[in-house]
Amino acid sequence: MNHFKFQLFFILLMIPALTVHTKEVKEHPMNGNDADKQHTELVKPMSPDSVLKESTSKDLTQLIVGKWELLPNKRSSEGFIIFELNGNYEMYEKLHDGTGVTTKGEYILNSNVTPVKIDICLDKCNTTGSEWTTLFGIIRALSNEKLEIHTSADGKYPSSFSDDKSDEYTMMLSRSK
Repeated sequence: MNHFKFQLFFILLMIPALTVHTKEVKEHPMNGNDADKQHTELVKPMSPDSVLKESTSKDLTQLIVGKWELLPNKRSSEGFIIFELNGNYEMYEKLHDGTGVTTKGEYILNSNVTPVKIDICLDKCNTTGSEWTTLFGIIRALSNEKLEIHTSADGKYPSSFSDDKSDEYTMMLSRSK
């Protein structure tokens, strides 16, 4: 009996929604030529730039989660970084002299500022002495598949992104497939 009441309740809720949808379709009839045009407009995807301009801090927090390939720069020839949703990361870099370096720890995004700031901490952030082992940087999404992180050598946040994308303090990241 409870199942029947639930179905009846659901149907009663759906009637107004279906009525509104039917009314909208009747108010906007299309002939054959207009139908193709209308369909194209409805499914036209937003450009990546417009999506990124409208993105919120939550979107960037979600966007960076996953594995990213490090493009070569003056510091390393290859590598990757994995950002986890829980605020942890793991980074591997193969330096130009052939040695490999792996670091793990926490990261923090501060999206209340422009550009968005990122702290990439060796081990734990916000602990005594962590300021000596933290990369202070800025981050931006170039697309859903590319990120740029620019850090500094002086323990301060950079004010802008470097024009030299191969700079040792610039990480160009491409989503790993």
